[in-house]
Amino acid sequence: MKKIGITGGIGSGKTAVTDYLEELGYTVLDADLMSRALTAPGGKGIPYIRKNFGDQFITAEGGMNRSKMRDLVFRDKSKLELLEKGTTRILVENLASEAEKLEREGCEVLFFAVPLLMEMGKLSWYDSIWLVTASEETRIKRVISRDGVDRGDVLRIIKRQMSEDEKKKLASEVITNDGDLTELRDKINELLKKYHLRDYHEDPDVISKKKSNL
Repeated sequence: MKKIGITGGIGSGKTAVTDYLEELGYTVLDADLMSRALTAPGGKGIPYIRKNFGDQFITAEGGMNRSKMRDLVFRDKSKLELLEKGTTRILVENLASEAEKLEREGCEVLFFAVPLLMEMGKLSWYDSIWLVTASEETRIKRVISRDGVDRGDVLRIIKRQMSEDEKKKLASEVITNDGDLTELRDKINELLKKYHLRDYHEDPDVISKKKSNL
Protein backbone atom coordinates (compact mmCIF):
# COMPACT_ATOMS: atom_id res chain seq x y z
CA MET A 1 0.00 0.00 0.00
CA LYS A 2 1.28 3.46 -0.94
CA LYS A 3 1.06 5.95 1.95
CA ILE A 4 1.10 9.65 1.05
CA GLY A 5 0.98 12.44 3.63
CA ILE A 6 -0.79 15.72 2.86
CA THR A 7 0.22 18.60 5.10
CA GLY A 8 0.39 22.38 5.24
CA GLY A 9 -0.01 25.33 7.57
CA ILE A 10 -3.28 26.97 8.54
CA GLY A 11 -5.10 28.46 5.54
CA SER A 12 -2.92 26.70 2.96
CA GLY A 13 -5.82 24.77 1.44
CA LYS A 14 -5.21 21.19 2.57
CA THR A 15 -8.93 20.49 2.74
CA ALA A 16 -9.42 21.53 -0.89
CA VAL A 17 -6.76 19.00 -1.86
CA THR A 18 -8.15 16.12 0.18
CA ASP A 19 -11.75 16.90 -0.83
CA TYR A 20 -10.70 16.51 -4.47
CA LEU A 21 -8.82 13.29 -3.79
CA GLU A 22 -11.90 11.85 -2.08
CA GLU A 23 -14.02 13.04 -4.99
CA LEU A 24 -11.78 11.00 -7.27
CA GLY A 25 -12.34 7.95 -5.11
CA TYR A 26 -9.18 7.84 -3.00
CA THR A 27 -9.25 7.06 0.72
CA VAL A 28 -8.14 9.87 3.04
CA LEU A 29 -7.50 9.57 6.78
CA ASP A 30 -8.11 13.00 8.32
CA ALA A 31 -6.08 13.68 11.47
CA ASP A 32 -8.26 16.70 12.33
CA LEU A 33 -11.38 14.54 12.43
CA MET A 34 -9.56 11.95 14.52
CA SER A 35 -8.32 14.67 16.85
CA ARG A 36 -11.86 15.95 17.35
CA ALA A 37 -12.98 12.44 18.22
CA LEU A 38 -10.18 12.21 20.80
CA THR A 39 -11.47 15.30 22.59
CA ALA A 40 -15.20 14.62 22.17
CA PRO A 41 -17.23 13.17 25.07
CA GLY A 42 -15.80 9.74 25.82
CA GLY A 43 -12.73 10.37 23.65
CA LYS A 44 -9.38 8.77 24.45
CA GLY A 45 -7.77 12.15 25.07
CA ILE A 46 -10.23 13.34 27.76
CA PRO A 47 -8.44 11.67 30.74
CA TYR A 48 -5.18 13.38 29.72
CA ILE A 49 -6.86 16.78 29.39
CA ARG A 50 -8.62 16.41 32.73
CA LYS A 51 -5.39 15.41 34.47
CA ASN A 52 -3.19 18.14 32.95
CA PHE A 53 -5.64 21.04 32.58
CA GLY A 54 -8.36 20.43 35.14
CA ASP A 55 -12.10 19.89 35.15
CA GLN A 56 -12.71 23.48 34.06
CA PHE A 57 -11.59 22.47 30.55
CA ILE A 58 -14.18 19.69 30.35
CA THR A 59 -17.75 20.48 29.33
CA ALA A 60 -20.83 19.22 31.14
CA GLU A 61 -21.23 16.67 28.34
CA GLY A 62 -17.73 15.31 29.00
CA GLY A 63 -15.84 16.71 26.01
CA MET A 64 -13.04 19.26 25.83
CA ASN A 65 -14.15 22.87 26.17
CA ARG A 66 -12.77 23.99 22.80
CA SER A 67 -13.28 27.73 23.17
CA LYS A 68 -11.69 27.80 26.61
CA MET A 69 -8.76 25.64 25.48
CA ARG A 70 -8.29 27.74 22.34
CA ASP A 71 -8.06 30.92 24.42
CA LEU A 72 -5.48 29.30 26.69
CA VAL A 73 -3.17 27.92 24.00
CA PHE A 74 -3.33 31.17 22.02
CA ARG A 75 -1.89 32.98 25.04
CA ASP A 76 0.54 30.34 26.32
CA LYS A 77 2.77 28.35 23.97
CA SER A 78 3.78 25.96 26.76
CA LYS A 79 0.12 24.96 27.22
CA LEU A 80 -0.19 24.31 23.50
CA GLU A 81 2.85 22.04 23.67
CA LEU A 82 1.38 20.24 26.69
CA LEU A 83 -1.91 19.66 24.86
CA GLU A 84 -0.17 18.40 21.73
CA LYS A 85 2.15 16.13 23.72
CA GLY A 86 -0.73 14.06 25.04
CA THR A 87 -3.07 14.08 22.08
CA THR A 88 -0.42 13.58 19.38
CA ARG A 89 0.75 10.26 20.81
CA ILE A 90 -2.79 8.86 20.71
CA LEU A 91 -3.35 10.33 17.25
CA VAL A 92 -0.24 8.65 15.82
CA GLU A 93 -1.35 5.31 17.27
CA ASN A 94 -4.83 5.71 15.79
CA LEU A 95 -3.52 6.65 12.34
CA ALA A 96 -1.22 3.62 12.26
CA SER A 97 -3.95 1.28 13.47
CA GLU A 98 -6.47 2.52 10.90
CA ALA A 99 -3.88 2.31 8.11
CA GLU A 100 -3.12 -1.31 8.97
CA LYS A 101 -6.84 -2.11 8.93
CA LEU A 102 -7.33 -0.51 5.51
CA GLU A 103 -4.30 -2.30 4.08
CA ARG A 104 -5.70 -5.64 5.23
CA GLU A 105 -8.95 -4.74 3.49
CA GLY A 106 -7.07 -4.23 0.21
CA CYS A 107 -6.54 -0.46 0.09
CA GLU A 108 -3.75 0.24 -2.43
CA VAL A 109 -3.31 4.01 -2.01
CA LEU A 110 -3.93 5.83 1.26
CA PHE A 111 -3.66 9.58 1.80
CA PHE A 112 -3.17 11.07 5.26
CA ALA A 113 -4.31 14.65 5.96
CA VAL A 114 -2.11 15.70 8.89
CA PRO A 115 -1.62 19.43 9.65
CA LEU A 116 1.33 18.81 12.01
CA LEU A 117 2.85 15.96 10.02
CA MET A 118 6.34 17.50 9.97
CA GLU A 119 6.24 18.28 13.68
CA MET A 120 5.04 14.78 14.58
CA GLY A 121 8.08 13.13 13.02
CA LYS A 122 7.97 9.58 11.60
CA LEU A 123 8.41 11.06 8.12
CA SER A 124 10.01 7.86 6.83
CA TRP A 125 6.70 6.05 7.48
CA TYR A 126 5.26 7.77 4.38
CA ASP A 127 6.21 6.91 0.81
CA SER A 128 5.81 10.57 -0.10
CA ILE A 129 4.86 13.86 1.60
CA TRP A 130 2.97 16.55 -0.31
CA LEU A 131 3.14 20.03 1.21
CA VAL A 132 0.32 22.46 0.41
CA THR A 133 1.49 26.05 0.74
CA ALA A 134 0.43 29.60 -0.08
CA SER A 135 1.62 33.12 0.59
CA GLU A 136 1.15 34.35 4.14
CA GLU A 137 -1.31 37.03 3.05
CA THR A 138 -3.43 34.50 1.15
CA ARG A 139 -3.50 32.21 4.17
CA ILE A 140 -4.48 35.05 6.52
CA LYS A 141 -7.38 36.12 4.29
CA ARG A 142 -8.65 32.56 3.97
CA VAL A 143 -8.70 31.94 7.71
CA ILE A 144 -10.34 35.29 8.50
CA SER A 145 -13.04 34.55 5.91
CA ARG A 146 -13.51 30.95 7.09
CA ASP A 147 -13.37 31.34 10.88
CA GLY A 148 -14.29 34.97 11.48
CA VAL A 149 -11.19 35.56 13.63
CA ASP A 150 -9.04 38.68 13.60
CA ARG A 151 -5.75 39.09 11.78
CA GLY A 152 -3.68 39.04 14.97
CA ASP A 153 -4.98 35.63 15.99
CA VAL A 154 -4.12 34.14 12.59
CA LEU A 155 -0.62 35.62 12.66
CA ARG A 156 0.01 34.18 16.12
CA ILE A 157 -0.93 30.71 14.90
CA ILE A 158 1.27 31.02 11.81
CA LYS A 159 4.27 32.17 13.83
CA ARG A 160 3.95 29.18 16.17
CA GLN A 161 3.96 26.68 13.33
CA MET A 162 7.07 25.37 11.59
CA SER A 163 8.17 27.80 8.88
CA GLU A 164 7.28 27.15 5.25
CA ASP A 165 10.98 27.07 4.33
CA GLU A 166 11.62 24.30 6.87
CA LYS A 167 8.65 22.31 5.64
CA LYS A 168 9.71 22.61 2.00
CA LYS A 169 13.05 21.03 2.85
CA LEU A 170 11.27 17.98 4.29
CA ALA A 171 8.57 17.63 1.63
CA SER A 172 8.68 15.33 -1.38
CA GLU A 173 6.38 17.66 -3.35
CA VAL A 174 5.27 21.28 -2.89
CA ILE A 175 1.80 22.32 -4.08
CA THR A 176 1.60 26.12 -4.28
CA ASN A 177 -2.03 27.10 -3.78
CA ASP A 178 -2.34 30.83 -4.43
CA GLY A 179 -4.63 30.43 -7.44
CA ASP A 180 -8.16 29.18 -7.97
CA LEU A 181 -9.61 25.70 -7.45
CA THR A 182 -9.19 24.69 -11.10
CA GLU A 183 -5.49 25.48 -10.98
CA LEU A 184 -5.10 23.53 -7.73
CA ARG A 185 -6.86 20.49 -9.16
CA ASP A 186 -4.66 20.57 -12.26
CA LYS A 187 -1.60 20.41 -10.01
CA ILE A 188 -3.04 17.44 -8.13
CA ASN A 189 -3.78 15.65 -11.41
CA GLU A 190 -0.17 16.12 -12.48
CA LEU A 191 1.07 14.60 -9.23
CA LEU A 192 -1.28 11.66 -9.63
CA LYS A 193 0.26 11.10 -13.06
CA LYS A 194 3.80 11.48 -11.74
CA TYR A 195 3.22 8.88 -9.01
CA HIS A 196 1.31 6.55 -11.34
CA LEU A 197 -1.72 6.69 -9.09
CA ARG A 198 -4.33 7.22 -11.78
CA ASP A 199 -4.37 3.47 -12.45
CA TYR A 200 -6.41 2.94 -9.28
CA HIS A 201 -9.35 5.21 -10.13
CA GLU A 202 -11.02 6.87 -13.06
CA ASP A 203 -8.87 9.35 -14.96
CA PRO A 204 -9.34 12.85 -13.40
CA ASP A 205 -9.47 14.39 -16.91
CA VAL A 206 -12.41 12.14 -17.77
CA ILE A 207 -14.20 13.15 -14.55
CA SER A 208 -13.64 16.86 -15.34
CA LYS A 209 -15.07 16.44 -18.86
CA LYS A 210 -18.11 14.60 -17.50
CA LYS A 211 -18.79 17.42 -15.03
CA SER A 212 -18.45 20.11 -17.70
CA ASN A 213 -21.13 18.34 -19.75
CA LEU A 214 -23.66 18.16 -16.91
